[in-house]
Amino acid sequence: MDEGGGGSSSETDALILEAAQTARVLTVAELQLVLDQVAVAGFDPGARERARGSLAGLRWRGQVLRGADMLPPADAHYLRHAAIGQEWPAGTTLEGYVTSIRAVILDERSGVLISRYQAAWQLTILRRSAELQGPLGFAWVLLDYRLATGHWVTAYQPSRGLLVLQDPRRTNLRWLRRPR
Repeated sequence: MDEGGGGSSSETDALILEAAQTARVLTVAELQLVLDQVAVAGFDPGARERARGSLAGLRWRGQVLRGADMLPPADAHYLRHAAIGQEWPAGTTLEGYVTSIRAVILDERSGVLISRYQAAWQLTILRRSAELQGPLGFAWVLLDYRLATGHWVTAYQPSRGLLVLQDPRRTNLRWLRRPR
């Protein structure tokens, strides 16, 4: 599925897996191909997440959310991290949140690493939050892209900064590019 990123997700996921499993160093062009594809992947539009916790009682798209309501992941993550969590600047829209994530993925200053999270291979992109840090935000933006689904699974500003990478559920860490 080439969406202008320069390659199919299966090609780019194969590059990611090869780099993870064989420790092969990706060329600059290969890494850019991977990042271009990850940037267009987005959150899975067909998936749904429960509007649990702080989302319950929130007014969204003309209705008051109940804990059992199901939302597209982009909406759920935007509401949790930008609207309620205020990790992003005040006034950030859903479109602005998604656009900012894509910009982080494509930013040459962003670090890129491969790891397993609860046994699933992921590509993680990290960058200092800088202009994306909201009133309750933190120093880094982290995005995880899951190879098994070909989509983003989360994008947020971890309160523990880079220490979040020490989570015991995350194993087999390998940097493809360190953050600058």
